[in-house]
Amino acid sequence: MDILNLLTRLLLWLAIGYGLWWAVKKLIPEKWLTWLGGGLILLVVMASFIDPNDRTIGPFWELISLPLSPLGAAITMLLLALSKGLKKVEGKLVLAALAVLWVSSTPLVARGLSVQAEESVQRAYDNQRTLCSSNFCAAADAVPLQLARAMVIVGDNADAYRISSQLPSQSDADVPLDPILVSRLNSAADVYGRVAAAPLVTVTAGARDGSSDLGQQLDQSIRQRLINRGIPNDNIRIIQTGMDIRGTVEDQKSFLTDRQLFAPLGRGERRTERDNRTANRVIVVAPALSMRRAALAFENDGLQVVAWPTELYGSPRSRADGTLARVSDLVPNVGALRITTRYWEELLASMYYYMRGWLPPFSMRWDEVVETLDSPVN
Repeated sequence: MDILNLLTRLLLWLAIGYGLWWAVKKLIPEKWLTWLGGGLILLVVMASFIDPNDRTIGPFWELISLPLSPLGAAITMLLLALSKGLKKVEGKLVLAALAVLWVSSTPLVARGLSVQAEESVQRAYDNQRTLCSSNFCAAADAVPLQLARAMVIVGDNADAYRISSQLPSQSDADVPLDPILVSRLNSAADVYGRVAAAPLVTVTAGARDGSSDLGQQLDQSIRQRLINRGIPNDNIRIIQTGMDIRGTVEDQKSFLTDRQLFAPLGRGERRTERDNRTANRVIVVAPALSMRRAALAFENDGLQVVAWPTELYGSPRSRADGTLARVSDLVPNVGALRITTRYWEELLASMYYYMRGWLPPFSMRWDEVVETLDSPVN
């Protein structure tokens, strides 16, 4: 199995290298800055693998990786179709670009991708009921809550940059936080109320510029929101890792180890099934589309996870919606394109994590190793 994983990673690296070679050959004139342009691209790619969350490298990587998104792929194909002039437009590339845009912005496709990601949560819960023996627990969902000693709320930094199509907003004048973050904090507080052991709560959405007045105000707003929902101030910890799942895993391991709530394994050591069942749990609150990568990243480093996904898009349709509502699922819209893009970006991020060795072998099904709660909320 290790050889198979190594070969898979090698093939992925070769595919990325070939894609970069093709992009350099197609997009940069051969007689003009070819080596310099290619060297800069490779330098940015290497830097992104060293520190993918660097604020300087990030914008360059977003520009280079634009063709990897549905919208970026369509734009790239249209530019290539026009590369020989308006009178010699490549019709096949234009048709391919329109097909990518149409499919990726169709609500039916976006809903299908969301449901696929979210149904794994229900499968995980069903598997947990099967794996939970009657002599160990009376209810499958009671075990992870009894053993939960920490909670991690994964969210974008409170002062994160917003692209122009997503204008920043806040719930009301007294809460200068993004409504999505507020909803996630409220959802986490609901879970906290079900845990008897009063777990330590870590929020990754701390302001990147925490030293500024605005950063301190945003961090205080996050803390106050949780306090108002019944979480003690001493149990709240705010960090700045944002959606950097790997950085959050490393921080949580160190944090729990210092408090003797987690014991890292030595080289070559393995936990028994009984050890895993009695180990302390970490409740991970994250978007449903990102939950699989987040949960497996924690599990890969030995942290037993209870998954609590938020922001579910794949809610079932009512039978009363009628035929016209179902036909409207075939009409492209911006919202569907945004969901499809998020799904695709998460897929690419999972591939990146796998190549870095931050995820378990791809043969391991996450719904067999990650516990979930049975009532995820938005």
